[in-house]
Parts: sequence; structure tokens; C-alpha cells
Amino acid sequence: MRSKQVIKRFLLAVLLGGPVLGAQAQSTGPLVVEERGSGGDRASSSATGNGGGEEGIYLLMQEMEQYQKQVQNLQGQVEELRHELNQLKGAERERYLDLDTRINALVEQMNSAPKTDAEAGDDGGNSDTPADPEADREAYSAARGKLLERDFDAAATAFEDYLKDFPQGQFRAHAHFWLGEVYTNQKSPQLDKARKQFQTVVDDYPNHSRAPTSLYKLASLQAQAGNTGEAEVSLHKLIKQFPDASEAEMAKSMLKQLNGD
Repeated sequence: MRSKQVIKRFLLAVLLGGPVLGAQAQSTGPLVVEERGSGGDRASSSATGNGGGEEGIYLLMQEMEQYQKQVQNLQGQVEELRHELNQLKGAERERYLDLDTRINALVEQMNSAPKTDAEAGDDGGNSDTPADPEADREAYSAARGKLLERDFDAAATAFEDYLKDFPQGQFRAHAHFWLGEVYTNQKSPQLDKARKQFQTVVDDYPNHSRAPTSLYKLASLQAQAGNTGEAEVSLHKLIKQFPDASEAEMAKSMLKQLNGD
């Protein structure tokens, strides 16, 4: 009787122990999987983090290369601008030297002329006497003085006023000539106005001592403006009308240049 009770208790324990063991097995299984999963996640996360760092470094290197290229381009542009600036400075210096040379030549030409130009006894065939010869002389001398002082703007105004105030002035041919020179040698030359002044001397005062020089100056300005045909006409006229003038030889040389000889 007692043995039967023992067997029953053993069987009951076995029956009750199976679910417990299964429950323990079930509870233990997920823990192991979870730990492995957590470890795998950490490894995967670590691998992902390393990959992101390398990619960031690569992007930074690309940006640095782009910045270096931009800096190189800017340095190249600076060098080009510096070169252009040096060229402009050189050209400006050449223009200044050329202007200074022309001014000195003009002043020397003025100094070599008679003090009042009237001393040359040359009025270009103009027999009219100004209403006030003394005022005429003073106005012209004042304009000429401005030119000797190298004040070209003031000289231009003074010669223009003289031509307006003294329509019968005895120095009009000289005034037209010097006005042409002033317009030609100004810092900003007015070549159209200069050509008109020299043309006036040639047309209105053909026998004046300034006529040969005016013809040569006129031809030079015509050639400079690209009017080669007009320049050749003026040069041939100069050679024909004033064969003994020094400008005639200069005209022959200019003709050879214009013709490409």
C-alpha cells in the first residue's frame, strides 16, 4: 500500500516537473538569443560607425581639393590682373613721355619764332588794318604767353577769343596755326578741330609763312585718321606749291610711307 503511494508521488512529480523544465528551457532560450542579438547589433553598429567615419573623411578631402582648385584659380586671375596692370602702367608712361616730348617740341618751336610773329613782316597777304593795332598785339601776345607757359587749355581759350574779337587781326594766320598745334598736343587731343585750323591757314592764307607747315600738319592728321587719299593730295600740293620748303622733303618721305615704298 505504501509502495503504491510512493509510485503515485513519483509519477506526479514527473508530470509536474516537465512543464517546469520546459518553461525554464523556454525562458533561457530567448535570453541567449537576445544576448547574441544584442552583441550582433553592437558589432553591426560598430561596423556602421566606422564606415560613416571613413565616408566623412573622404567628403572632407574632396572639399579640400575643391578649395585648393578655387584658390589656384584665384591666384591665376590675380596674376593676370597684375600683368594687365603692369601693361597699362607701361602704356600710360609711354603716352606721358610722348606728350612731354611733343610739348617740349612745341614750346621750342614757339621760342624759335619771332617774339610777336609780327616782326617777321608776314601777314599772309592780309592788307586790312585792325581797328586797334595795339590791343590786337596785346591779345595775341597774351594767348601766345599761355602757350609758352604750357597751359594748353588757357591758350586754346585765349586764341579762340582772339579770333572772335579781332576779325581783321594781323595775327589771325598765326593764331589759327598755333590753335591747331594746341588742339593736337592737348592731353586729350581734339584732332578734328586741329585739322580745321590747319585747313584754314592753307585755304585763307596760302602765301603765309605758316602755309607749308600747315599743309604738312594737315596731311599728317589726315593720314592718322585713315584718310590716305586726302593726305596724298595735301602732300602733292605741298611739294608743288612749296618745292623749296623743308616740309617738301618731309612730304616726299611721307608719300613713300603711304605708298608702302
